[in-house]
Amino acid sequence: MATSSEARFEQYVVERGLAAEEEMKAARRLLNEASAQGKSLTMPEALVQVGALTKSQARRVLTTLKGETVSPTIQIPGVQLLERIARGSQAVVYKGRQISVDRIVAVKILLSRGARDPEARRRFVQEARSAAKLSHSHIVQAIDAGETEGYPYFIQEFVDGKTVADLLKETGGPLPEPKAVEIVVQIAEALAHAHSRGFIHRDVKPKNIMLTKDGVAKLADMGLARQASDATIALEEAGKAFGTPYYIAPEQVLGAPNIDARADIYSLGATLYEMLTGRPPYSAPTPQQVMEKHVTSTVTPPDHVNPDLSAGISEVVEVMMSRRPQDRYRSADDLLMDLRSVASGEPPRIAREKVGMQDMMQGLAAGEGIDPRAPPPSSPPSPFAINHLTIILMVALAIAILINILQMVMR
Repeated sequence: MATSSEARFEQYVVERGLAAEEEMKAARRLLNEASAQGKSLTMPEALVQVGALTKSQARRVLTTLKGETVSPTIQIPGVQLLERIARGSQAVVYKGRQISVDRIVAVKILLSRGARDPEARRRFVQEARSAAKLSHSHIVQAIDAGETEGYPYFIQEFVDGKTVADLLKETGGPLPEPKAVEIVVQIAEALAHAHSRGFIHRDVKPKNIMLTKDGVAKLADMGLARQASDATIALEEAGKAFGTPYYIAPEQVLGAPNIDARADIYSLGATLYEMLTGRPPYSAPTPQQVMEKHVTSTVTPPDHVNPDLSAGISEVVEVMMSRRPQDRYRSADDLLMDLRSVASGEPPRIAREKVGMQDMMQGLAAGEGIDPRAPPPSSPPSPFAINHLTIILMVALAIAILINILQMVMR
C-alpha cells in the first residue's frame, strides 16, 4: 500500500474502534522492524499479525476504502486540482491552484457516500459557513464554497506542514514542554477568537492542529462547530455524543445540550496531555469505554507520567481536564494567562488556586470516608451535614457569642 493509503487504513480502523491504541503501536513496531530488515509488510498485514484484525476484516476495510472515491476529473470552478493530500471518513482534500490569483489552496470535497446523506451535507455546509465567519492567524481560513457535479466542496487556506498527530507519531513520545506550550498558546488564542464570535469547535484534537514549516499552529476542521446560542441545534443534538473519544469533554459524552467554551478547553487539555506525556489521558479496549472514563475517572497528573514536566504545567492540565465544567478555566483568556505564566517560568495563579481548593476538598472528603474520585453528587449536600470544617466554624461561633455576652455583662 502507498503511504497515504496506509495512513487512511490506519485512521479508518482507529475511528471505528476496530483496533486499540496498543494494538496500533504493536503493528507500527512490526512495520518498523520489517522496514529495517528490508522486508515488505503492510499495515493491514501487521494488524492481522498482532491479532487486532482477522484477514476477512482487513479485506472488508480495504474494499470499503476503495469505494470512497471522488472522480479525479471533477471540475472545481476557478481551481486547478493538483494532487490528493488527505482523505477522511466523509471527505477528501486536494491541493489545488486558485487560478485567478495564482495561489495554492486546499479543496475539501464531500465523498460520494456523504454527498447522498442529508445530515452529512448539512454538516459539511455548516463547516464552511462556520470557518467563513472566523478570521484569525491561528485558524485555517475559509475562502469559497459551492457544489459541482453533485459534490459539495469548499476552498480553504493551504497549510504546508503537518498535524500535531503527525508530529507525535514521528517523535514516538512526548514533546518538550516549551514546544507543547508554544503550540497550545496559539490554539488557545484561536479558541478565544472563536468563542468571542459565539462558536464552539467541539472537536479539538492533535489531528485538527496544523503546524506550518515556520512553526505556526492553526486550528482546522470546523465540521462539528456550532454557535453556542443556537438553541434549535442544541435541542436536536441533545443526548448525542459529538467529538472524538480520546479528547471529548464529559458533558459532550453525556449529550448535554448546553455545552459552552469550557468543552473546548477540556479537549485542548486532553490534547496537551498527550503532547506532554506521549499518550492520551485515557485508554481502553473500545471507544465507548474510553468515553466512560472521561465521565467517571480522574486523570493521572501529567507530571506523574512524565517527571520532567514542571508542576505548573501539570496543574494547568489538571484544571483544563476537570470533569465538572465549573472547575475548569472560565474562558480561553483565563487559560492563556496561566499558559503564559508557565512559559515565562512563573506559577499558574488561577490553576494553583483551583488545584489547592480541590486538594483541600478531597482531603475533607477522605476524612469523612468519601471517595474523592467518585462523580460529583447530582444535588448539593445537606446544609446540616457535619464534617471537620463545620465543627471548627461552630466552635469559633460559640466563642464569639460567649465574648459578646461577657462584654454585655461587664457593661
